[in-house]
Amino acid sequence: MTALTQALRAHTLVLVTHLDETPTPEQHFGAAVREAREVRGWTQEELRAHLAERGVRLEKTAMIRLEQGRRPIRLNEVAALAKLLGLDLQHYTGTVPQLTAEEYEQAKRSLAEAIEHQERTRHEVQRRRHQLEDEVQQAERDLRYLAEKRWKLEASIGEYEARNGE
Repeated sequence: MTALTQALRAHTLVLVTHLDETPTPEQHFGAAVREAREVRGWTQEELRAHLAERGVRLEKTAMIRLEQGRRPIRLNEVAALAKLLGLDLQHYTGTVPQLTAEEYEQAKRSLAEAIEHQERTRHEVQRRRHQLEDEVQQAERDLRYLAEKRWKLEASIGEYEARNGE
């Protein structure tokens, strides 16, 4: 799952749970469908066309309600959407897979690597932010200098034209 997808999923669930209601499986799945569709740059119409190619036909309003988590989802729709969008259905069942000792160790290593990568990326973003802020400040100084230079030139030309009747 990409960082963008994780952020979008977290944002969506925060919005839903902010309303003091526990998100339903349909809301979880609908939000994941919308996020996966948007990450791919697809419109709802394009997703509906991909589904139709796989024998699943959804009306426009059905797709809207599905993504909003306001529509019961049929098993064939879940299967087609999960396959098409690469969604892990285990995530929506509320069960956690049982790991072997080897898988557990690998998961711990992967988590440590992900945390380290996240920290490096955060530091790089901060470094670039400071660098860009410095560049913006320099560009603003340049703009002020050029505006002052322009004002002086316009004033000089205006004065010359006034003196010489031009």
